[in-house]
Amino acid sequence: MKKKGFTIPELLVVIAIMSLLTTITLPNWRSGQQSLALERSAFKLAQDVRRTEEMALRAEAFTCDVGSITGYGVAFDTSSPERYIIFADCDSDNAYGLGDSEVEILEFEGNIIISSLLPGPQASVVFVPPTPQIWLKPGSPQEIQVQLSPTGGEINRLVTITSKGIIDIE
Repeated sequence: MKKKGFTIPELLVVIAIMSLLTTITLPNWRSGQQSLALERSAFKLAQDVRRTEEMALRAEAFTCDVGSITGYGVAFDTSSPERYIIFADCDSDNAYGLGDSEVEILEFEGNIIISSLLPGPQASVVFVPPTPQIWLKPGSPQEIQVQLSPTGGEINRLVTITSKGIIDIE
Protein backbone atom coordinates (compact mmCIF):
# COMPACT_ATOMS: atom_id res chain seq x y z
CA MET A 1 0.00 0.00 0.00
CA LYS A 2 1.35 3.39 -1.06
CA LYS A 3 0.97 6.40 1.24
CA LYS A 4 -0.05 9.77 -0.18
CA GLY A 5 1.77 12.98 0.79
CA PHE A 6 4.87 15.06 0.20
CA THR A 7 8.41 13.95 0.85
CA ILE A 8 10.89 16.11 2.77
CA PRO A 9 12.96 16.91 -0.37
CA GLU A 10 9.81 18.12 -2.16
CA LEU A 11 8.91 20.38 0.78
CA LEU A 12 12.46 21.77 0.92
CA VAL A 13 12.37 22.61 -2.80
CA VAL A 14 9.05 24.45 -2.39
CA ILE A 15 10.39 26.41 0.62
CA ALA A 16 13.57 27.31 -1.32
CA ILE A 17 11.53 28.59 -4.28
CA MET A 18 9.27 30.66 -2.01
CA SER A 19 12.32 32.13 -0.21
CA LEU A 20 13.92 33.06 -3.53
CA LEU A 21 10.77 34.79 -4.78
CA THR A 22 10.44 36.71 -1.49
CA THR A 23 14.08 37.83 -1.68
CA ILE A 24 13.59 39.13 -5.22
CA THR A 25 10.24 40.84 -4.54
CA LEU A 26 10.88 42.57 -1.21
CA PRO A 27 13.38 45.28 -2.37
CA ASN A 28 11.16 46.17 -5.33
CA TRP A 29 8.16 46.46 -3.01
CA ARG A 30 9.88 49.25 -1.02
CA SER A 31 10.82 51.28 -4.10
CA GLY A 32 7.31 50.79 -5.45
CA GLN A 33 5.85 52.22 -2.24
CA GLN A 34 8.13 55.29 -2.52
CA SER A 35 7.15 55.79 -6.14
CA LEU A 36 3.44 55.63 -5.32
CA ALA A 37 3.86 58.02 -2.36
CA LEU A 38 5.66 60.46 -4.68
CA GLU A 39 2.89 60.21 -7.29
CA ARG A 40 0.16 60.78 -4.70
CA SER A 41 2.02 63.74 -3.18
CA ALA A 42 2.50 65.43 -6.57
CA PHE A 43 -1.15 65.02 -7.52
CA LYS A 44 -2.33 66.14 -4.07
CA LEU A 45 -0.18 69.28 -4.35
CA ALA A 46 -1.71 70.08 -7.75
CA GLN A 47 -5.19 69.41 -6.38
CA ASP A 48 -4.56 71.71 -3.38
CA VAL A 49 -3.37 74.54 -5.66
CA ARG A 50 -6.55 74.15 -7.73
CA ARG A 51 -8.64 74.06 -4.51
CA THR A 52 -6.99 77.30 -3.39
CA GLU A 53 -7.89 78.92 -6.69
CA GLU A 54 -11.50 77.82 -6.21
CA MET A 55 -11.52 79.26 -2.68
CA ALA A 56 -10.49 82.62 -4.14
CA LEU A 57 -13.05 82.48 -6.95
CA ARG A 58 -15.85 81.64 -4.49
CA ALA A 59 -14.66 84.51 -2.28
CA GLU A 60 -14.75 82.07 0.62
CA ALA A 61 -15.14 83.92 3.90
CA PHE A 62 -12.11 84.21 6.17
CA THR A 63 -11.45 86.55 9.08
CA CYS A 64 -7.95 88.01 9.07
CA ASP A 65 -6.21 88.98 12.30
CA VAL A 66 -5.19 92.28 10.69
CA GLY A 67 -6.51 93.76 7.46
CA SER A 68 -8.98 92.13 5.10
CA ILE A 69 -8.65 89.24 2.69
CA THR A 70 -7.99 89.94 -0.98
CA GLY A 71 -7.26 86.39 -2.14
CA TYR A 72 -5.93 82.96 -1.28
CA GLY A 73 -2.55 81.46 -2.01
CA VAL A 74 -0.13 78.57 -1.56
CA ALA A 75 3.34 79.11 -0.11
CA PHE A 76 6.42 76.90 -0.46
CA ASP A 77 9.65 77.15 1.55
CA THR A 78 12.70 74.90 1.20
CA SER A 79 13.59 75.50 4.86
CA SER A 80 10.44 73.45 5.69
CA PRO A 81 10.55 71.01 2.75
CA GLU A 82 8.06 68.53 4.20
CA ARG A 83 5.10 70.92 4.04
CA TYR A 84 3.35 73.76 2.22
CA ILE A 85 0.82 76.35 3.40
CA ILE A 86 -2.54 77.52 2.11
CA PHE A 87 -2.94 81.11 3.27
CA ALA A 88 -5.26 84.09 3.11
CA ASP A 89 -3.62 87.20 1.64
CA CYS A 90 -4.60 89.71 4.32
CA ASP A 91 -2.06 92.46 3.60
CA SER A 92 -2.89 92.80 -0.13
CA ASP A 93 0.72 92.36 -1.27
CA ASN A 94 -0.07 89.29 -3.44
CA ALA A 95 2.63 87.20 -1.72
CA TYR A 96 3.01 85.17 1.47
CA GLY A 97 4.35 87.23 4.36
CA LEU A 98 3.99 88.21 7.99
CA GLY A 99 0.68 90.02 7.47
CA ASP A 100 -1.04 86.95 6.06
CA SER A 101 -3.05 84.27 7.89
CA GLU A 102 -2.48 80.54 7.54
CA VAL A 103 -5.63 78.70 6.51
CA GLU A 104 -4.14 75.21 6.41
CA ILE A 105 -0.69 73.62 6.77
CA LEU A 106 -0.34 70.51 4.62
CA GLU A 107 2.39 67.87 4.90
CA PHE A 108 3.59 65.54 2.18
CA GLU A 109 3.00 61.82 2.54
CA GLY A 110 5.70 59.65 4.10
CA ASN A 111 9.21 60.91 3.51
CA ILE A 112 8.41 63.07 0.46
CA ILE A 113 9.98 66.55 0.51
CA ILE A 114 10.48 69.59 -1.72
CA SER A 115 13.93 68.83 -3.12
CA SER A 116 14.09 71.89 -5.37
CA LEU A 117 12.12 75.11 -5.76
CA LEU A 118 12.46 77.59 -8.61
CA PRO A 119 12.73 80.59 -8.75
CA GLY A 120 14.15 80.55 -5.21
CA PRO A 121 14.13 79.06 -1.73
CA GLN A 122 10.68 80.58 -1.07
CA ALA A 123 7.82 81.02 -3.48
CA SER A 124 4.09 81.63 -3.44
CA VAL A 125 1.17 81.72 -5.83
CA VAL A 126 -1.82 83.95 -4.99
CA PHE A 127 -5.23 83.91 -6.64
CA VAL A 128 -7.20 87.17 -6.48
CA PRO A 129 -10.84 87.20 -7.59
CA PRO A 130 -12.87 87.78 -9.71
CA THR A 131 -10.92 86.87 -12.89
CA PRO A 132 -8.73 85.38 -11.11
CA GLN A 133 -5.52 87.32 -11.23
CA ILE A 134 -2.56 85.04 -10.56
CA TRP A 135 0.51 86.40 -8.76
CA LEU A 136 3.72 84.37 -8.59
CA LYS A 137 6.40 85.55 -6.19
CA PRO A 138 9.27 86.31 -5.78
CA GLY A 139 10.00 88.56 -8.69
CA SER A 140 6.87 87.76 -10.75
CA PRO A 141 8.31 84.81 -12.73
CA GLN A 142 6.38 83.10 -15.50
CA GLU A 143 6.22 79.86 -13.48
CA ILE A 144 7.03 78.20 -10.19
CA GLN A 145 8.59 74.74 -10.30
CA VAL A 146 8.28 72.52 -7.23
CA GLN A 147 10.36 69.35 -7.44
CA LEU A 148 9.31 66.58 -5.06
CA SER A 149 11.35 63.50 -4.15
CA PRO A 150 11.70 60.98 -1.35
CA THR A 151 14.34 61.89 1.25
CA GLY A 152 17.62 60.76 -0.29
CA GLY A 153 15.76 59.29 -3.26
CA GLU A 154 16.78 59.35 -6.88
CA ILE A 155 13.28 59.60 -8.34
CA ASN A 156 11.38 62.89 -8.50
CA ARG A 157 8.27 64.61 -9.84
CA LEU A 158 8.10 68.20 -11.02
CA VAL A 159 4.95 70.26 -10.41
CA THR A 160 4.86 73.47 -12.49
CA ILE A 161 2.43 76.31 -11.78
CA THR A 162 2.31 78.99 -14.48
CA SER A 163 1.18 82.60 -14.39
CA LYS A 164 -1.75 81.54 -16.62
CA GLY A 165 -3.04 79.13 -13.97
CA ILE A 166 -1.85 75.94 -15.65
CA ILE A 167 -0.67 73.19 -13.32
CA ASP A 168 1.52 70.56 -14.94
CA ILE A 169 2.96 67.40 -13.38
CA GLU A 170 6.01 65.79 -15.00
